Amino acid sequence: MSIPEKYLAIMNKLAMALKTGNFSEIAAISLDDLKLAKIHLSADSSQPYYSLLLQTISEREKATMDTKEGVKVSGIESNYAKNQHIFLAHRFAEDDLVETLKAIIQQHKYFWTEAKKNDLSKISTDVLAKIKKCGFFIAVITKQHELQGGNFTANSWLIEEKGAALAFGQRPIIMVEDGVERHYVGFVQNDEQLFHFNKEDFNAKAEGVIKRIDNIFKKYLGQGLI
Repeated sequence: MSIPEKYLAIMNKLAMALKTGNFSEIAAISLDDLKLAKIHLSADSSQPYYSLLLQTISEREKATMDTKEGVKVSGIESNYAKNQHIFLAHRFAEDDLVETLKAIIQQHKYFWTEAKKNDLSKISTDVLAKIKKCGFFIAVITKQHELQGGNFTANSWLIEEKGAALAFGQRPIIMVEDGVERHYVGFVQNDEQLFHFNKEDFNAKAEGVIKRIDNIFKKYLGQGLI
């Protein structure tokens, strides 16, 4: 049985990618076409390009599964990891920390946006639009009111902004100051999204957060998910 030209073209692109190290054309091939190519080209299962085909399918399927489980919300088109804009949720009392974070964001060629001071105590349509538009969301949650036992509450407005981000299909990254009671942070999809810090190590933790965002963005870009 002859192989359709479409899948011969995919075979050639895979072979060329192995030869040149340029995988951009592979990223442009849909997952469905890759799966069909796997069937039509199965006679070449021992060839290097076929191993690349299997690896690409596996990585795409994993990425798609991650998207469905952690990001995709019914009826919502998520912008998660689709652009380099970051929404910053923070208390305006933490200007020193936030200015440091903004500088690190800009050093990595990303962009930040935030709520306005006149948005305090409400989640305005402007705030919701900004959260929805951004590819990433970072909340900087710091100690507010002391509790019995020595731990602290957090600002409820930030939790509401985080909730909006979750509703828009985000995977919020939460930078939480040591001493904040865990249940005041609220829920995330995975505890790996939590970054604990103190005032002394905030710079290093912020750098780590932005590097993680950069890795996620490049991963999605490389897999053609943007």
